[in-house]
Amino acid sequence: MRDEVALAKFGIPKTDAVGFEVVCLGSGVIEIRPALYAIAEPSQDPDIRFLVDGEPYVRDAKLGFSERDAAWQASAVIDRQDALVDALRRGSKLTYDFDPPLREGDAFTLSLSGSAKAIDEALENC
Repeated sequence: MRDEVALAKFGIPKTDAVGFEVVCLGSGVIEIRPALYAIAEPSQDPDIRFLVDGEPYVRDAKLGFSERDAAWQASAVIDRQDALVDALRRGSKLTYDFDPPLREGDAFTLSLSGSAKAIDEALENC
């Protein structure tokens, strides 16, 4: 696993929970980490569907076991030029879920208010 260079975090409205992270892994490689978990390890890696203001961006999911959460957390590794990065910077609302959904109720919706500044700071030297 690579060391994190910088990251931006977004919360789930009306909670203290961090629902989304944009992490610079270095050399223009970015990991998108939504708070999206599978209780049991899926037999194959699903995709993650990110809806930014209703526009879908489907990316391959990478699953890693989280000891803290006792579940498999999904993430997507993309490059800095991926259209999803600019959509997250410019959008106002983000919804994410597995594609296809693993179970009902996993989709989360977050505000992207202030996301451009936070993402730009995290990716400044990425």
